[in-house]
Order: sequence, then structure tokens, then C-alpha cells
Amino acid sequence: MSGAIKRAFVVGMGEVGRRLAAALTAAGVEVGPVTRGSGWEHLSAAGDAIVLVCVREEALAAVVSRVGHLGDERLVFVQNGWVRPLLADVPACTRGLIWFTSKGEFFRELRASVFSGPAAAAVAEALDQGGIGATAWDPTAFAGAEAEKMGFNCVVGLPLAVHGVSLEEYLRRYAAEAEAVFSEAVGVTARALGGAPSERWWPEFLRVTEPIGWVRASAPKALEYRNGAVVRLAGTVGMTAPVNESLLAAAELPT
Repeated sequence: MSGAIKRAFVVGMGEVGRRLAAALTAAGVEVGPVTRGSGWEHLSAAGDAIVLVCVREEALAAVVSRVGHLGDERLVFVQNGWVRPLLADVPACTRGLIWFTSKGEFFRELRASVFSGPAAAAVAEALDQGGIGATAWDPTAFAGAEAEKMGFNCVVGLPLAVHGVSLEEYLRRYAAEAEAVFSEAVGVTARALGGAPSERWWPEFLRVTEPIGWVRASAPKALEYRNGAVVRLAGTVGMTAPVNESLLAAAELPT
């Protein structure tokens, strides 16, 4: 895709969707919200409008089945975790990894969000103009970013719920476990994607999470695509993930 985005639909208007919609609007993009019960009828007649899918991982398969016919080049998915199998029917779509925290009125960019695919440059440019830092990466670099973000999401989630602590408390009281969770996640995911983790990722994780040490997880979410995916993937790439597996067991959740 070439040229600036003039029109976009945002599917899923939760924390991520509303922030991205606001940034696109600020950049002069005409944005149409799509929720569970409204907006779907406009997608097919919207020409080359971008469709930015911001639903939770658990809802992604159902959404792909509803938008796949629109053409891969229009579709942008911003889910975390191991969602590649869910996107098998839209292989030429654009992916995004969001590096900001949004909870109610709180908003904090941790670093620039990254996109890869045919619409990556246009989406990144529009978001950047609208106030959310974003950049376009090639597929190889994006695969590394995907592995790194998997480490982030495997730490900022399940372990906090299991131990009943904030992120700052967890990193202080369970430092060795936190680093092991992260290392297993990035190592397994990187190997599954044909790459290798970087020694810089853990220090960078500690740096970017400083502003969100208050974050807690009352209940683990999307584990099938995060810690659970790490455990499953480990077996397919000849590795193990015992710390992630033990945390899943402690939460009485299947691996």
C-alpha cells in the first residue's frame, strides 16, 4: 500500500482501539468505529480504507472470519502474543505491536510501536502525526520485536496474578523468576521464528517498565497466546519453559 491513509475503520474500541482511533483522527484520518454490534456493514463498501483490528486475542479468530474477504492489504492486526496461527488465512496482512499502556485516563508511551506489512509505513506515519510514536519495520526485524514483546507480556500478567503483587513488587521480590520467565519466552519465540534473542532485551524491559510499576493483574488473561503458547512452542522447537509451566500450574491453568 502506498500513500497517506485517508479513511480507516477501527474494529474494537477498547483501550487500544480508542487510543489508536484518536491518534488517526488527530492526523486527519476519517475514522469509523466498529464494535460488536455496529459498523460492520460499512466495511465492504469502504474501498481501500484501512481496517485496524484491535480486539483481544480470544476474539481474533471470529473477527478474521468476518474481515478476511476484504483483502490482506487493508487489514492491520495489533494483537500481542502468539497469534500467527490465527492469521494464517490473511498471510499478507500488516501486524502491529503496541508499546503503550492505557488504562482509563492514564496513558504512557513506553517506546515507539512497530508495524510490518503492506500498510505499515502509512499506518506508522499517521499514528506518529497523531501523537503516538510508531515506525515501520521489515519482517525480520518485526519477528525479533514479536519475540521481545512476548517476553514483556509473559512477565506483565500471569506472574503478577499468581503472586498477587504489582509489577514493581514482582521485579523486586521475585527478580530471578521474572528474568527466567522473560528469558524462556523470548528464547522460545525467537527460535520458533528462526531468530535468536538479544542480550539487550532484558535491560530494556527493566527500563521501559519503570513508569508502570503500579500495574497489577487481578486475573491472568490471554494465556493461550502468551505463557501457555510459550510452553507449547517450547516442545515444538526442542526447548523447555519450566518457569512459565510452573506458573501456569500455580494458577491451575492448562499448559
